[in-house]
Amino acid sequence: MKRILSMLLIAVMALTAVPALAANDAGTNYTLSTEGVVVLQDVADRNITPADGALDVNPVIEGQSPTTGMPVSGDSLYMPMLVQISNPEGSEKIDGKNVTAAGIGERAPWGGQYADIVYEGILYRSGQTRITFLFNDSFAEGQPLSVGPVRSARIGHVLLREEWQGGIVYAGGPRREENNIAAMFAELGASEKGVTFNLLDGKYQEYKNRVSGVKSPDNYNVNLVGIRSLVPATTVAVEHPFLFAEASPYVDGYEVAYTINLDWGHKRYISHFYYDEANNLYLRYSGNAPYMTFAEAEDRSEENEEQMSFSNVIIQRVGYEYTNNSKIMPVMQSVGQGNADIFIGGRYIPGYWVRESIESPTIFLDDKGNEIQLTPGKTFIAHFPPESLLTYSGAAQ
Repeated sequence: MKRILSMLLIAVMALTAVPALAANDAGTNYTLSTEGVVVLQDVADRNITPADGALDVNPVIEGQSPTTGMPVSGDSLYMPMLVQISNPEGSEKIDGKNVTAAGIGERAPWGGQYADIVYEGILYRSGQTRITFLFNDSFAEGQPLSVGPVRSARIGHVLLREEWQGGIVYAGGPRREENNIAAMFAELGASEKGVTFNLLDGKYQEYKNRVSGVKSPDNYNVNLVGIRSLVPATTVAVEHPFLFAEASPYVDGYEVAYTINLDWGHKRYISHFYYDEANNLYLRYSGNAPYMTFAEAEDRSEENEEQMSFSNVIIQRVGYEYTNNSKIMPVMQSVGQGNADIFIGGRYIPGYWVRESIESPTIFLDDKGNEIQLTPGKTFIAHFPPESLLTYSGAAQ
């Protein structure tokens, strides 16, 4: 077991010295247009350091959610839960034309409207991605009772669980000795804490089911409130709140960014965020289709879906390697430091991220070295390779 953890640490830390793969070497094909937009790709390390010389963890504010900055009940138990969500290609008609893109149509997720934070990261070397929903605030309301489709975890998700110290729900993962997800959870102590829930283990029957009418294997549904109740009362997750500000300080001197475009390297996985000024939100699109979430697994009708939107969009530049050069076994560097391209309130902030250890939170800094002040609400975080293509413009949709 100790050898597994040692290999994990070596792989993660080694990435700080590994140059980014060129697009052709990675087998990716960037097709996003670069005309009339600001291009952010392979940007030199900004090497932003904390303004006060230290990375202080923000104090817990009573009555304020550490994940969204929104009001919460003072007696709410803090035990965030991560769920691995499939992001397969789907299709639907938009303005009379068929659109094929990741996570749309009948392949859209469900339960995502309750997620505080949505992560997206590389699943395959060729640019396909996996989604992770992080839930916290909605548990005070007894939600969500239905989340999915649940899929497998990778090394980056093991590290994400360690960062939040909460629970994680997934459906399997690589089992090779040098890339054994279950063994890594055990080595890091997460299994002993009772916070890892592999739906393929043959347990949790009353809290999971396969959804009829949805193509397998992307049809695993979980009652997350039920699963969370299985976390031992003795297990504690330590809060590490983001920093929030009702009025964004990033206005004067910051470029307008009403349209954000991400190209992971696969034409079906290009996504966009369009700024809705009236509501101060970024609306997410997959290809040309709104990225929607169904109300629940058994109610996936047009009347019961909503577009996912975010108060904050963070593009966290992280490196990837591949175990034994396998295209489906990415090792994501989320421990270390690097550039972060941050979008808040229709403005662009060239920032930075730092995570000092596996157990440490990721702290995002603005261009002046101060911790970023997020707008209260939901946040989208992309674990985006440095060589991947990101563009933005001040033009509205």
